[in-house]
Amino acid sequence: MQTVTELSNLEIRNLILETLAYKDDDIDTEGKTFEMYMYQGSQSDLFRLLNGLIIKKEIKPQKAEIYGEAWGCGSRLLYENSNINLTMNEIKKVYQEFNNLVVQGVIAPGAYGSYGPDLPFFHVTDYGMECIRQIDILPYDQDGYLTRLKQTNGINDWVVFYVTEGLRCFNANCINSSIINIGLSGEIIAEELTTSFLDFLKNKDLALFNVYETELKNPNMNKISLKYSKYLEYQKKYLKNNRQDVGLLALKPKMDNSSSEIYATFTRLTRNSISHPNDIIMDRIKALMFFLSFVDYCEIQYQFINYYKINS
Repeated sequence: MQTVTELSNLEIRNLILETLAYKDDDIDTEGKTFEMYMYQGSQSDLFRLLNGLIIKKEIKPQKAEIYGEAWGCGSRLLYENSNINLTMNEIKKVYQEFNNLVVQGVIAPGAYGSYGPDLPFFHVTDYGMECIRQIDILPYDQDGYLTRLKQTNGINDWVVFYVTEGLRCFNANCINSSIINIGLSGEIIAEELTTSFLDFLKNKDLALFNVYETELKNPNMNKISLKYSKYLEYQKKYLKNNRQDVGLLALKPKMDNSSSEIYATFTRLTRNSISHPNDIIMDRIKALMFFLSFVDYCEIQYQFINYYKINS
């Protein structure tokens, strides 16, 4: 007899988000979706469509049927393999993850109109709309997000550590604390860029190396953002003098102007700048965008770091 693996909390949470985002008409007998109702409704609507999605995706052997009800009505009570194609323990996880999404601000109690101001009625928040657009790598999916980050070739363990701490802060709604940790990760990467490029110059362009090293030793060169700007300046000088370095020239287009601005912002998100509330105040959606961009940032910057190290 085939053993069916129980769905994890993470799988159920992603299925809930996918249900909220689902736009086709084949997981409800009447073709209803949350999009049709401005992303609000009742827990009964969510659980009914979740059941339809589980059946549609053939995640488990089918023991329940797809069914329909009037939107915003019906019971919140779930029974295993009866009105949902899940076991009792998986149903408990559905309740857990629904409440986690409320705590994390993805959904909120109450819905506009004739529904009601409290649960079982709810609506998807602005932040929640960002979440359901990108189900697979968001910070609420900490394991999935970190898995992608760790796949970056050569990534420093301290970068992973600080991002992990940042995710914990983000999921606890400590937004500025989460950005401080992103800033610390950015510091590690900027330092790696500086030191690896310095070693690279020593091997490739000794004259430029001597000038660059002298500038880095200047006592005024004490901010990560200044070091990063100086790194970009000397990278440009090196490429101007060494057009034959086709490897670095091939990487350079990845740092277009818009990317450079984003990365320069990361280098400014240090402990000093973020600790002054008047300088940077982050809301949840802005912080989310930084987390999403940070994976791409790491992947690109480590291509440069790895190139410098290989050719030093």
